[in-house]
Amino acid sequence: MEEILKVNDLKVVIENKIITDNISFSVKKGGILGIVGESGSGKTMTSLAVMGLLPEEAEVSGSIICGETELTKLSHSQRRSINGKEVSMIFQEPMTSLNPLMKVGRQVEEMLILHTDMKKAERKQTVINMFKEVELPEPEKIYNMYPHNLSGGMRQRVMIAMALILNPSLMIADEPTTALDKEVEDEIIKLLLKLNKEKNVSIVFVSHDLGIIKEISNEVIVMKDGTIVEKGKTESIFNSPSHPYTKLLLDSVKKDKKEAEKKSENIILDVKNVSLYYKVKGKKEYIAKNINFTMNKGEILGIQGKSGCGKTTLVKSILGLRDEYDGEIICNADKKHMVFQDPYGAINPVKKIEWILSEPLKIQNKKAGGNLYTKEDIRKKTEEMIEKVGLEPEYLKRYPSQLSGGQRQRIAIAVALIGGSDFIVADEPVSALDMTIQKQVLELLLKLQKEFGLSILFISHDENVMESMCDRILRWNYEK
Repeated sequence: MEEILKVNDLKVVIENKIITDNISFSVKKGGILGIVGESGSGKTMTSLAVMGLLPEEAEVSGSIICGETELTKLSHSQRRSINGKEVSMIFQEPMTSLNPLMKVGRQVEEMLILHTDMKKAERKQTVINMFKEVELPEPEKIYNMYPHNLSGGMRQRVMIAMALILNPSLMIADEPTTALDKEVEDEIIKLLLKLNKEKNVSIVFVSHDLGIIKEISNEVIVMKDGTIVEKGKTESIFNSPSHPYTKLLLDSVKKDKKEAEKKSENIILDVKNVSLYYKVKGKKEYIAKNINFTMNKGEILGIQGKSGCGKTTLVKSILGLRDEYDGEIICNADKKHMVFQDPYGAINPVKKIEWILSEPLKIQNKKAGGNLYTKEDIRKKTEEMIEKVGLEPEYLKRYPSQLSGGQRQRIAIAVALIGGSDFIVADEPVSALDMTIQKQVLELLLKLQKEFGLSILFISHDENVMESMCDRILRWNYEK
């Protein structure tokens, strides 16, 4: 088959550090290549090299040939004429990639302004037609909406429309489903497969999720530390991997179903006939109605449901962060805390880890009139807690930016526990992590849950994660 992309001996060096080395692969016309590997493996940098979007200081050697064009020899202006028209890219987080101050229809239309001679009315109709192709509801209405008016899945469809509006031969999708719930993720994968078949567009799909890679790709390359450690047909890679690292990744996907354990019959959370709402012009606009469930002390209770069903709104109500609900929420926990999906956004980026961990203790001490802990007590407690979450005390001297995603999530868990919390809400705590790191964090949570006797309300869209973590699962299918 004809090769639409050929990468030979690609090497990227930034500030004397080798980012990728000896990268060689090809993408067949109409084919889907999966690139899999953990954070820092070089997946995204390889994609950016193909797009010509590496930092100015990057030194690139080797060759990248798209069709008949050697991309590494093009000037910036020449690359601008290629990008979008011949090769396009879908980025991981559409809310960051889209201009928040510009209507989405106009943003997609910019591609036509730059690359075609279409008149205004024709451009608008072309965008609306493209919105229909990516199965956006009410495309004429969405054309005039801003990014914040759309759900995560709808924003990602807008990004796909932007990537396909000029009918490129090759599309690179860099972690396009990471932040989406399972139902929306399945819709996006189905859409990409449909577009691949109908438009014969070749796709490079970058992900740390092997389940998605297996579902969507024809061929796979596995990257580690900037190099390719294994490549081949998808079926061969998944059924008979040869490299130890590939085997490790595949083993991380396997999660054993949690065995049922007898829990205390003492109820720690009782939600009675709760209806969630927002006030719009003084009137109640309901999100979900008549929610009823109980949770026992020491239990891990899972809540699973698609985006927009009200999971996070309910959690905020349980934690006392909002009072716009009818019904009754009784939480018998002494201290409640939340572990967020993105620890980097949840912990202070300008403070060192020692300050972040000691702050809850200092607040408790202040409330007790300064008689609860000495400075030495606080120092010892922070050291003990950071060791309990599997990190060395030396990490106390670092800033959050100096930690990996998995390490930051461990710090977020430590913050939740150091003040003596007995009830924790874990809101998608591992969805953004690599599979091997995800497994480590889940095992850590289970270990700490037993050690501290924690009650955990666990929210996730990943069925395997829920089955491995939870004693019971509430599957929330509420529709307005």
